[in-house]
Amino acid sequence: MNAKYVLTSRCLDRGALSLTYSLRQHLTGLERVRFVDEEGEGYEARVDWTEGVVEGLGPYFAKKRLQPNETLLLSFQGEVVRIEALNRGRPRRAPAAEPLEAPSKEPPKAPPLEEPAKKVVRVTPYPREVLFPQGASPTPPAATEDLARLGFLLTEGGPPWVYQAHLGRRTLLLALLRHGEEADLTPWRRRGALVATLAPESLKEEVPGPVLTPEGLGRLLRLKARFPVSALDLELLLKEGRLDLESVEALEDRLALELAGRGAFASLLLLLARHRLGEVFLLSDLEAEAQEEGLLPETVRQGVETLAQPPFALLKRLSPGEFLLQQEVETALDELSEFAQALRARIRQVRSL
Repeated sequence: MNAKYVLTSRCLDRGALSLTYSLRQHLTGLERVRFVDEEGEGYEARVDWTEGVVEGLGPYFAKKRLQPNETLLLSFQGEVVRIEALNRGRPRRAPAAEPLEAPSKEPPKAPPLEEPAKKVVRVTPYPREVLFPQGASPTPPAATEDLARLGFLLTEGGPPWVYQAHLGRRTLLLALLRHGEEADLTPWRRRGALVATLAPESLKEEVPGPVLTPEGLGRLLRLKARFPVSALDLELLLKEGRLDLESVEALEDRLALELAGRGAFASLLLLLARHRLGEVFLLSDLEAEAQEEGLLPETVRQGVETLAQPPFALLKRLSPGEFLLQQEVETALDELSEFAQALRARIRQVRSL
């Protein structure tokens, strides 16, 4: 499974990556992780969950002479992460030309032709036995990457294909069969796992039990760009019998009534809730982090401006594009609720005059 990461100046200065949504999901439970670059060189990194960063990549950044806004491609293979610079950022400055030597009176001699040295790339694949134990098929369902965006990570090869979503003190298990695959799901049901058959919309009526359609999953992810959708919503839909286009459309209607167009703002608050009280961050860093949640940069900028002013006062502007999280999100919402109740009482008093 792959993910893209946009570098910021803060990343380069510290030699670290922020724990974005993708990194948090793939590195859950790890304190040490090994990054392997394009040439096969390895870097031992430390996952600091308190600071919310992965440290130890400074040598790689220096080696590649990376700059802000360049994009990294991360391929997750257990405790090994393949890292590749896509060089989509600013163009690098060309090296300075070497000074020309004074012309010699003797005619120059042509150097002997040499074959160019072949570049040797060392590739260290992660052991297949670890990724897919018990001789399982190495081809997981195509929906695996979409499930990862909802927090479900593939932990066991199939069939059945087993995914886990860590939600704090609670862990969700999902045992999935592709349409046509056979396996005994009884042990997983006994463990309290969600079970479902992955089938397209055109074949969903042929599935006797809970069904998950790729089309419905894709729509759920598009819904996630506007509303705070999580693994719990997938659990709810599968317990109701199916996650398909029709059920996701019904969920969308319910969320629209509950949040009344404030879904993107709610998602931004959930994103800020991951940051520590007193943390200073750049708007560009928050925009890059929000991209993985499906939030547009314009939505993030507008939301930050709102949260930096009364009655929220959640953020404090330190300089253009730099903000301080001066309150915890929960505290700010509690104070906003008290403000709303006091204002409502004042309005009722005025109307009674």
